[in-house]
Amino acid sequence: MKFSAFDLNLFKYLSIVALFLLSNTQLFAQESIISGVISDDDANPLPGVNVFIKGTNVGTATDFDGNYSISVNTGDVLLFSFVGFSSQEVTVGDENTIDVSMVTDYANLDEVVITGYGTTRKKDLVSSIAQIKGDALENQPVARVDNMLQGRAAGVNVVSSSGEPGAPAVIRIRGMSSINGNNNPLFVIDGFIVGTDFNLSDLNPNDIESIEVLKDASSLAIYGTRGAAGVILLNTKNGLSTQEGNVDVSINHYSSFSEVYNYPEMADIETWAEYWNEGVTLVPGPSGYGFNDPSIIPVHAPNWQSITPTDWSGLISRQGRIDNTDVNLSGNTGNANYFISYNRFKQEGVIDGSGLERNSIRANFDLDVNDKIRTGIRLGVTDRKQENNKVNWNDAYFNLIPTMQVYNDDGSYNGLNPVSGNYENNPIADINERINQNFVTNVLANAYAEYDLMPDLTLRSSVGTNLTFNKGNRYISTADPIIASQGTGGKADVSFAKTTGFLNENTLTYSKDFGEHSLKVLAGYTVQKDTYSLMTAGGAGYANDVVTFNNLSLGADATRNVVGSDFSQRTFESILSRINYSYKDKYLLTLVGRRDGSSVFEQGNKYAFFPSAGAAWKVSEEDFMQDVEAISSLKLRASYGIVGEQGVDPYNSLAKYTPRNIFFNQSIRPAVILASLPSTGLEWEKTYQTDIGLEIGFQNNRYTVEIDYYNKQTKDLLLARPLPGTAGDTRLENVGEVENKGLEFTFNTVNIEKPDFVWSSNLQISANRNKVISLGDAAFIDLEGVNQPQAGPGVRLIPGEVMPTFIGATYEGTYKTEAEIDADQRTGVDLIGAPNYVDVNQDGAINQLDFIPQGSPQPDFYYGFRNTLSYKNWTLDVFIQGMQGNEIFDASVYEFYYGRGPETNMLPIVADRWTTNNQTSDIPRAGSSAGGYRPNSSLNIVDGSYLRLKNVTLNYGFDLPFADSANVYITGNNLLLLTDYKWGDPEVSDFGAGSVTQGVSDDQYPYSATVSVGFRLNL
Repeated sequence: MKFSAFDLNLFKYLSIVALFLLSNTQLFAQESIISGVISDDDANPLPGVNVFIKGTNVGTATDFDGNYSISVNTGDVLLFSFVGFSSQEVTVGDENTIDVSMVTDYANLDEVVITGYGTTRKKDLVSSIAQIKGDALENQPVARVDNMLQGRAAGVNVVSSSGEPGAPAVIRIRGMSSINGNNNPLFVIDGFIVGTDFNLSDLNPNDIESIEVLKDASSLAIYGTRGAAGVILLNTKNGLSTQEGNVDVSINHYSSFSEVYNYPEMADIETWAEYWNEGVTLVPGPSGYGFNDPSIIPVHAPNWQSITPTDWSGLISRQGRIDNTDVNLSGNTGNANYFISYNRFKQEGVIDGSGLERNSIRANFDLDVNDKIRTGIRLGVTDRKQENNKVNWNDAYFNLIPTMQVYNDDGSYNGLNPVSGNYENNPIADINERINQNFVTNVLANAYAEYDLMPDLTLRSSVGTNLTFNKGNRYISTADPIIASQGTGGKADVSFAKTTGFLNENTLTYSKDFGEHSLKVLAGYTVQKDTYSLMTAGGAGYANDVVTFNNLSLGADATRNVVGSDFSQRTFESILSRINYSYKDKYLLTLVGRRDGSSVFEQGNKYAFFPSAGAAWKVSEEDFMQDVEAISSLKLRASYGIVGEQGVDPYNSLAKYTPRNIFFNQSIRPAVILASLPSTGLEWEKTYQTDIGLEIGFQNNRYTVEIDYYNKQTKDLLLARPLPGTAGDTRLENVGEVENKGLEFTFNTVNIEKPDFVWSSNLQISANRNKVISLGDAAFIDLEGVNQPQAGPGVRLIPGEVMPTFIGATYEGTYKTEAEIDADQRTGVDLIGAPNYVDVNQDGAINQLDFIPQGSPQPDFYYGFRNTLSYKNWTLDVFIQGMQGNEIFDASVYEFYYGRGPETNMLPIVADRWTTNNQTSDIPRAGSSAGGYRPNSSLNIVDGSYLRLKNVTLNYGFDLPFADSANVYITGNNLLLLTDYKWGDPEVSDFGAGSVTQGVSDDQYPYSATVSVGFRLNL
């Protein structure tokens, strides 16, 4: 048996961890004056309960039998705390023994949930808000937090767009509701609205304390025009979790190793050569129905069998690696707390030459100046180097033929295809001789001050900025085989972009209890301005690669020396208000309204108002429920409201011009021409959303269930309509309607609870049904689709169908007889063994008139299932995630099943293609599609359902003489994938987060399986 480098590295790290665990020794607890036994509510002893003297860092923990002892003074307050139980405080008197029975608290309904411009207790929520704690996201080997959200929150569908380091995920909260607007959620980091396009690679996931996902109108309306696609609140850590009077230092490090997994197997060189030799010899023949002419010289001469095939994918892929280090310092003095962190993250992608390196610093500080004044700051600074992928994986894996060599005899890079005679990109040359990188610096800072004007009235003001500087370097070397063949010299491009965001928010909060009545009123005014500027320059014709992009003036080819610039700005102005009312702590009402103004709309349409109302009834608090012991909590809630979307480019309300050279007065003169007409009468998209929710807990909330039904109607869609004439191609108008409705289920259970063993589970299941209601007077709209323009459209918007819908002809297999060809009026067009499609209108032609809906990327449901098992010092966390019922539009079928490309690689199934010896096969005959029209069809549509073992983490905690606590852990990501999809990973999004086109696979950067080993020390 042979072991890969991946296996050997993993074995080495596992051995080190095992030796470390075996060498561990348990520290002895210190002697004390007070002692006792801590037990649960069934009198079972509880090990590991924290016992501290309140206000100090003096503490201990119970042993396996629940015993503890600690030195105290009379009057000290002992604080007892343990996960899953309510904390208790006991004042020390003259006794020598204090025994405590902990009260189970499975679901802490008093925990605080951030709602946007405020907080509330979970049990007082009238809105649908999902909360994800930071411990569920810790130490996962990815650069971005969005890739960690899959399956973590009901109603939030997350699809990784690519395996490339730093690639964003596609996030859809309760479906897609906009066509030309924005379907990406709004991100808010520590209260600062960073927008929908903030690069989450600039945020260290291990700095995150919690994530709140706002889903219904009652929670979203406070963000007005930018809330229709959902809002994600990212809240970073502070020092409040540190014991008062303490200073905590923690060091966390992990190293990860990755390998490409589940990528499709391609046909071997023998099958490939036979296929193409057979294909080029296929002619109509004497009968006109197909004949392999032996007189035609095959593409691949017999000596191909002596050639060692070039393993292009193996040459460009490698074992990926991540090294991540966090150093945190936190403290709490009572009236001040702070959290300071440094993070270094370095990732080498599984494709050689790609990677990401990030250094970030965070400083969060809060201070109570006196009883009335509080202030604080959130500051994050990130410096990031992105090594962009320089290889087209599709070309390297599928298109580059195995008989093409990497190097010429003289050692230079080969780019000549020996069959076609054309020059093609050599991926090894691309990796070694191209530069494609971005250097990014991001500063996100937000400071606040609060002043209690009266005991019940608080003024809060915050000011913040989001600065991003992005320098891009691109260079193609003179050694590149295509450049060398053209003799044009090297080519360089440099860009510099600056994004500046400014936000000022001012709120007044009034909070008062009047007997059985409770009232909390929020009113605020905000203003935000975002500015973007860009400068680009390029040169060409460099004789050598000495200076690359560092001296553009040396480019000898003046015709390709370019310079450009761009600028845009948008501003927002808003007033907002929220009223929370409670009667008897049983009947809850929330009213929200926000009036937003935006510079992107024309005068008269710049402002719009977005209201919502939500109500909840705590049924379990009623007298008639007090004798129902099985139900510990029961709440019904409902909300309705309107939220907006203004995904419109700046200056859309103005006419736009573009530069052109014209012939005037006997010479070429620079000029401008009208590029597009202004959009007149344009308004915000409006989403009308109803939400009905049920929350119920059993057995003191040991088992909890949360169910939501929602219905979203998005009207006045921002739709790019074609324009007649020459003044631009399209103009945005408010046309059309889209509907989303669905169900969300969240289950939390404590399955087993013993003194030394606890097993808890969390299950999220969501189902969304999306439909295009209207596109105005348009029968359909074709969207951007696959890179096969000769195949016709593949993705379309159709009233009454899912947004988007995959379309194409219906594939019926292959033509088996001459009679079938004649009956379909395809005589002289198709040969026996050629693809056969349903001729919908029976006109004898196969074209777009025969296209019908063939599927959609919308799953029947998607889910996440987390199980956490704790045994003594061991914790095992297993997370499963998946989708069911979604389809994928697989564009690779067009080349690698039909044989459309010039001697491209083929899928192994073509070995069973139609031949004269295999005339029952429905796999097309080699050469039968060459030169003829082959449409997108049902062949492209495949089942994308999958179940993935997303994450497994095994953690062991122990004592060290020099540390308060220590942990070692091993984590595996993407270790197992169950799917019927045969051509790679079914989790695909070829067109990125901003596009309506989803579920299209065209062989993107591959995904990888990852194993991480790490440790954490708390000093």
